[in-house]
Amino acid sequence: MQIKGLTHPYTGTTACSRLYAHGHTFRWAKGDRYIAVFRGTCVEQRRYFILKDELPRPVLEGPQPLADAIPVHHGDWSDDDLLRRFADAWATKRG
Repeated sequence: MQIKGLTHPYTGTTACSRLYAHGHTFRWAKGDRYIAVFRGTCVEQRRYFILKDELPRPVLEGPQPLADAIPVHHGDWSDDDLLRRFADAWATKRG
């Protein structure tokens, strides 16, 4: 799935926030107008400065198919609380 305004920073060159919740991975990359949603726990790039990480197993590495994209009209990619609110709203809608 190719969406204008949604990057795929597989190389680790784009800063992003990531949330593992509701059985999905939510990734909001700097400059994106969408939050990428992947099924399961996905790690698709290099990871730096992780102090503590408890990821549900199994962890999927490398590019994964996009399950959905959440449009973002406001906020900043580095706002973890906002990313969680978008993810919770998305999960509530899906039931």
